[in-house]
Amino acid sequence: MNFFEFEEIQVEKDYAMTEPHSHEFFELYFLLDGEREFFVENKMFKLSENTLVVVPPFSIHKTEGGPYKRININVSPNLLSDFHNDYLNNLSKNVAYKIDSHSLDVITKLLSEGVNLQMKSIKNKSECLLSIAQTVIFLLSAQNLTPVSSLSINHNQKNDSTDVLKILSYINQNFNQPIALKNLCDKFFLSKVSLCKKFKNVMHCSIMEYISKMRLSKAKSLLRDTNKSIEDISQDCGFSSANYFGLMFKKEVGLSPLNYRKTR
Repeated sequence: MNFFEFEEIQVEKDYAMTEPHSHEFFELYFLLDGEREFFVENKMFKLSENTLVVVPPFSIHKTEGGPYKRININVSPNLLSDFHNDYLNNLSKNVAYKIDSHSLDVITKLLSEGVNLQMKSIKNKSECLLSIAQTVIFLLSAQNLTPVSSLSINHNQKNDSTDVLKILSYINQNFNQPIALKNLCDKFFLSKVSLCKKFKNVMHCSIMEYISKMRLSKAKSLLRDTNKSIEDISQDCGFSSANYFGLMFKKEVGLSPLNYRKTR
């Protein structure tokens, strides 16, 4: 299913997503004002104004912080050329970038024009919006974007954020294997109460909920981009059986894995 939009949000108070999520399209998140903490997969960033975050399809992410303004370009890969897809996939490896001041004004005006056009009813609106998005991506590709460093995992430091980043890194590497709370407690030298509390404080969901989201996101990607069997995908994503995978997938998505695949 193809999806495309310009989306503007301005918030005058502290705001945090209720829980991490993922989606099937690229999210180009332009933070134009304010400061945010942005989490993508197992990386966490402290962002300031005039920063771009590139979230690829099916990557779990969330954001929180104080008052801010941002404009998103949300676009399905199928609507982009090979050049645009390759470029965005390459950007998503580092995730966050400062936008060069020389092109900032032009990019901001294009983003605002996209938001205004989104709300109008005109002929060929979709083609016009996509042209604006492609121009923005082209302008980004013509400059040397400066990567924003993610928060490093300090193995000697003990606080909620660093502990959770360690846990997330482990889950990202082992989501296709059985993961039990007891194993995580033993590995990270935390009690069950402390482990669950730290994770909930940072991620706004339980560890098992996050693991389920991770597995389902990986499964969606495999259903869309490969011809692997349902049995192989369930095993690759850490589900105990294909039947259980089908039940969890339909509960979350509203479609069976086979019917979801038909929509690609």
